[in-house]
Parts: sequence; C-alpha cells; structure tokens
Amino acid sequence: MLELRNPHSIKAALETRPKAVKLLRIHAENPGGPWDAVVSLARENGVAVRIDASDSRSSRGHKGGRDTERTGAGSATVEPPSPIPLEYLWNTDEGSSGLWLALDQVQDPQNLGAVFRLAGFFGVRGIVLTKDRSASVNATVCDVSAGGAEHVPFAVIANLAQAMEKAQQNQIWVLGTCERAESTIHTVPRDRNWMLVLGNEGTGLRRLTRERCDQLVSLPPLGAVPSLNVATAASACLAILTAPAI
Repeated sequence: MLELRNPHSIKAALETRPKAVKLLRIHAENPGGPWDAVVSLARENGVAVRIDASDSRSSRGHKGGRDTERTGAGSATVEPPSPIPLEYLWNTDEGSSGLWLALDQVQDPQNLGAVFRLAGFFGVRGIVLTKDRSASVNATVCDVSAGGAEHVPFAVIANLAQAMEKAQQNQIWVLGTCERAESTIHTVPRDRNWMLVLGNEGTGLRRLTRERCDQLVSLPPLGAVPSLNVATAASACLAILTAPAI
C-alpha cells in the first residue's frame, strides 16, 4: 500500500481506479482547496473518509486557500498503480504520430515522478521502465507526478534493448539522448512515432542502449550551464518534440 499526500495524486487515483483507494484521512474540518473535491469524489465512490482535525499534521492550520494544497491537509491509503504488459503499451493506431518514453535506469524517485507528470502533461502514450537499478513507482513518485502516474500507462521490463526492438517492430522510431551526439533534437522529424530514451542521472544511456537507437540527439546548451538533470531534460525534449511544426 502507498500513503499518498498530494491531493492531485489522490484525486487522480479516485478518478481512474477508485477501488484502489482504501481510506482517505483529512486533518482539518474544512480543508478547502483541492481537498474538497477529493472528499466529494471519495464519498461518491464509497471510500471511507476519516476526518481528524486534532491530527498533529494540521498544526499549521489548514483553513482553506493556498495552505490546503500542502500535503499536511490529508492523506490516503492507496494500492500502487500496476504496470501493464509491454505489448499493450504500443497504441499506434490513433491516426496521428505518437510519443513514448523509456528510462534507462533512472534511480531518483523525484526525477521519476517529475517525468510521469511531464508525460501526463505532454500526452505521452506510455513509459518503459527498467526493472534493475531503477526507482520503483512508490508513494514519492506518485505524489510528485501529481496524477501522471495514474494517467500514463507504464511497463517494467528486464531488458531495455529488447523493449526498444519491440517498439521498432511496432513502427516506433527510437530516439536516444546523448550529449556527444552530432545531431540536435531540433532536427528530429515530427511525422513519425518516437520513443524518447533518457539515461541514468549520472552515466546517461548505457552503451548497448545507445547502439539500439535509430537516432541519437543532443540538447545543446545556450548558456554557461552545460547540462540538465533527467527530469529537466525530459521537459525540454518533450516541449520540442510536441511543438507544432512551423
């Protein structure tokens, strides 16, 4: 079970799989803000709601307004989201080019949660996660994702190279990010399906992962800072790949 504290993550779980939400706890009599919608949705779906205004986590005083968006106003016990089989991830028949993500041993839950949030914002159709040396989809990931982990399907695989090959068999081109690549992400054609592969926070893409990509691209800096962390790089790359062609 996961203990979620972000109202947006809890609301997304109630919207997508209400039976997975086992208990909602509210630490203020009138939490206000997004928590009102969470409580209403929980009651609509028959989820037990426990209100305890004396809870120590309410000591900061949640009286509505901006403070109610903080995690101290409530929490929920939720079953973790489940991965889907890899073969169900390739939904390429929607009539337009699509975008997928693959993460090569991303280990920081904060980064993984941020990537899920970005994926939900930019309309990514699915995420491939590596099983070993990688962050799991835990409570931190779900809370940081602000609902992204509920709305974006994901598969957890043991062999990323094989998953990349499966993507290619489903008419999805594999695009790897590498700071040494000669081509930049700005040159990528938009008229096809892409799976963007992002590497580990410290070492980037592994050699075999790089070799299996259809194309390697860099995200060149325009200022004095030479690199970005994986979540920030994902944001920049997704913004470029989803921008309307001029």
